[in-house]
Amino acid sequence: MTEQVAYLWKLVFLGEGGVGKTSLVGRYVYDSFEGDYLATIGAAMHTKPVKVDDTLCKLVIWDIAGQDDFAQLRKAYFQNASGAFFVFDTTRPETIERIDEWIDALIAVTGKIPIVLLENKIDLESKVSPEKVKEITKRLNLKLIRTSAKEDKNVEESFLEMTREILEISRARKLSLDQ
Repeated sequence: MTEQVAYLWKLVFLGEGGVGKTSLVGRYVYDSFEGDYLATIGAAMHTKPVKVDDTLCKLVIWDIAGQDDFAQLRKAYFQNASGAFFVFDTTRPETIERIDEWIDALIAVTGKIPIVLLENKIDLESKVSPEKVKEITKRLNLKLIRTSAKEDKNVEESFLEMTREILEISRARKLSLDQ
């Protein structure tokens, strides 16, 4: 007999093109890494079951194109998201510059949801100042996780952190409804 899924959540990835959103999803969902960059067209959807604290959850992971050509489609993709990752490329400081714009667009659709900041490509030399990252995480109250999809560093941990956070919110919401 198969175990029942207790929760189903939609996660979205935000960030500029080429920061590694697709690579992070591929590493997590399929345990694979494709080194050649191919731009995501529109959005791709993937699912993965994950068990946290003896609770089986199913993640529906949306990988959204980062190029501005797809900005109009994002509102539809943000709809009903339970959590979001904002990804920036540690070798390209410009990829964190528009974080406020991305997060504002997300929150306008979803309201307040958990957002985790992923500093990707940590296997390469960073060109983003740690002070800037610290200022952003503090100002936006975000948890930072440093990842490398290529070397599989902190990828699973990122998804587990997000899943735990959403699970905590969902349990608290259920508890308040039951009272």
